[in-house]
Amino acid sequence: ERHVCGDPSCGHIAYQNPKVVVGAIATYQDKVLLCQRNIEPCKGKWGYCQGFLELGETSRQGAARETWEEAGVTVDPSKLELLAIYNLAGMQVQLIYRVELENDTFEAGHESSDVKFVSWDEIPWEELAFATVEWGLEHARDMKDVATPAVQERTKLITEDGKWEVEEG
Repeated sequence: ERHVCGDPSCGHIAYQNPKVVVGAIATYQDKVLLCQRNIEPCKGKWGYCQGFLELGETSRQGAARETWEEAGVTVDPSKLELLAIYNLAGMQVQLIYRVELENDTFEAGHESSDVKFVSWDEIPWEELAFATVEWGLEHARDMKDVATPAVQERTKLITEDGKWEVEEG
């Protein structure tokens, strides 16, 4: 239900919309860049560079900005390839990209306590921050040798009994 101003001369509608999260799964020579979160939620857990899209930027620009802020890595937004779309029960829409980096230079930003490149076999699967991080990394691994990746789409819903359910598409 939308919140509408009660003053008939106003009519303002206060829209409440899902947040947009953008991220980049960055690789260099078959290793993936991971950041250890230095902020809540999931402080101390691992993931790829991601965060909220800001006003005035495209999703690719936002993913590039997050990669710079969290890992000190400069990414050309035009080189980002859409990899996944995750819909989280009307709360978030996540757009995840992949990009092959030109070098392995990085520096942890203030939101990361550690940043490192790991082989696909070294990903700390039990220490990942969110289910969507696991989904994205698994899909990126499966698509790593594919020139144009298939875009994975998943929807995470809350069922009538309050449980989470995941659907493809």
